[in-house]
Amino acid sequence: MLASDLVKRVRHRLFDTVGKRHTHYWSDYELLEEYGNAALDKLFLGVRKLITDSKTASDIQGNPLCVLPLVESQADYPVSPKIIEINTATITEITDPVAGTTLIKPMAVMTVAEMDARYSYWRSVGAGTPKVVITDLNTDSLTVWPTPELNLNPPPTLLTPTVNLTVHRFMLRRLGMIQVGSEFKPDDSVILTFREEYHEFLVYGILAEAYTKDDGETKRPDLAALNEKKFNDKIESAKDDLSRRMRVNTGVRTRLAFR
Repeated sequence: MLASDLVKRVRHRLFDTVGKRHTHYWSDYELLEEYGNAALDKLFLGVRKLITDSKTASDIQGNPLCVLPLVESQADYPVSPKIIEINTATITEITDPVAGTTLIKPMAVMTVAEMDARYSYWRSVGAGTPKVVITDLNTDSLTVWPTPELNLNPPPTLLTPTVNLTVHRFMLRRLGMIQVGSEFKPDDSVILTFREEYHEFLVYGILAEAYTKDDGETKRPDLAALNEKKFNDKIESAKDDLSRRMRVNTGVRTRLAFR
């Protein structure tokens, strides 16, 4: 769904058409940049697994997303705020710098509490080959454990050991407006990069926000509450649908593996 189509669908539900007034009660900016992005955030945080990504190296600002090149003696790595949660992690080790051969190994993804429960001694361990990604030791960064000891000294190599992540994330771009001549219009270059059948759910989230606008012609707490409930119901249905799809896909892979 294009951003302009999303605005049209919301206006249709709001009965916000230009007649004798010559102006809308809600601007495109309000419906899209304010309410639209608020609805997107709630949808993504509620469902969490709308976008699964293992290939995008960094976000638009250059923050690491799925690929973390490791640095000798550095345990903490800033990551993109677009990451909602980390699903899996692997480390690509360099087994022969001259020949350029590598080995991919799985890593555990754990919280500080899980580390304390499983590896009570972990804070006193020296450097080594990382085998765990700790997700909540520091804000907006990941910690690899043990601290990398990469043995990058001669022979020289252009290869860098990396941690590769599979993440659930937000869209990389936000909904917004773009200037066309002397006017500002919805930016249709921003694509809703999640399952199309969930796009319509955003309409309820935007309506819930729109009816809270503090104006005599727009504020309707009853309709805000009604659409908020509908939006929450849609979020739950998307979670159930994705869980069902994952169970089906897992079953298919299992059957194929045992043929």
